[in-house]
Amino acid sequence: MKKGLILALFFTVTMVFAMKGWAMEMETESAEGGTSKLDMHGYGELHYNIPRDGGNSNMDLHRMVWGVSYEFSDRISLHTEVDFEHSAQAMELEFAYVDFLMNPAVNVRAGLMLMPVGPLNEYHEPVLFYSVERPTVQKVIIPTTWQEGGAGIFGSPVEGLQYRIYMVSGLAGEGFRAKDGLRKGRGKGDGGEKNPQTGEKLAIVARLEYTPAAGYDLGASYYNGKVDQVNNIAGDPSVTIMEGDIRMRMSGLDFQALYAKVDIDDANQINAAFSKNIAEEMVGWYVELAYHLGHLLQTEWDLVPFYRIEEANTQDVMPAGTTADLQYDQEITTYGLAFFPDPQVAIKVDFQNVEDAAGGDKDQYDLAVAYMF
Repeated sequence: MKKGLILALFFTVTMVFAMKGWAMEMETESAEGGTSKLDMHGYGELHYNIPRDGGNSNMDLHRMVWGVSYEFSDRISLHTEVDFEHSAQAMELEFAYVDFLMNPAVNVRAGLMLMPVGPLNEYHEPVLFYSVERPTVQKVIIPTTWQEGGAGIFGSPVEGLQYRIYMVSGLAGEGFRAKDGLRKGRGKGDGGEKNPQTGEKLAIVARLEYTPAAGYDLGASYYNGKVDQVNNIAGDPSVTIMEGDIRMRMSGLDFQALYAKVDIDDANQINAAFSKNIAEEMVGWYVELAYHLGHLLQTEWDLVPFYRIEEANTQDVMPAGTTADLQYDQEITTYGLAFFPDPQVAIKVDFQNVEDAAGGDKDQYDLAVAYMF
């Protein structure tokens, strides 16, 4: 409750200071005549996964996403996306929010929003990363794609610095699993009859990004919130996520690195309530190096060889009296090629090896065609 009151007061003060300038500019717009604009966009990808351990190969139209944005005025706009996954066998609302633009430093956003945790969750179009599958760390440690309902502020107070701060619906501890961490605990703004608990306890999420010079990007994310949405778990457990990332692009070379850590306070109470084996700490990191041959050859097309190594452990530190499942302490190596005949179209091929602390060793070839518009 204190967290909610503090953030509400912060938003109120921010609105008061920003409203005067916004109102004056709105009057000017009204005098000149308002404008409106409808914009459509989207992306999609077809995957072909070929395991080398004797398992079945898999052809999957993994996702096809359609998005619509609408400008009510120069100051108010709506942004939406719907994701049709696995040849439209499953449908998910990616986001649906309204932006209220005030000034470069402070603006307001409200609705179903992508969580600003890590560099991929908000901007995960498949032509923006080189591998067929997303990095494992940004699936099991950071549960991409992750959206929650709420409201917050965003802006760029000085050149090169951007931020987002939201108050959102919290995670549901009963969905946490050793296999994929927080993933099944996402609320997704679904407060209907099947999932009426996602707004009972709120969370705070924030991201700061800084570009000190062209080609250099630094980012840091923070999330904190209670996880017992409806079951009154003893101990009132909570989740804290801390993440940092860096990207450097120069002369065709592309270097990326990320580290993320999840702390679950009173994880033993979640385990007792739902017969689970959830860790107190989950950690993950990756380092990726790529090179744009198109830059070297000065061509309109681009061919990008890449190499990525990552570790993801959803059982890093366990509560007293519980034992880690070593198969979820994984080291993943991925390397391959991404061909861009056009900046918005990619053909990808890669090889992935997954080794775990229990002795497991899996290899897989992956192919994909991806696009965005």
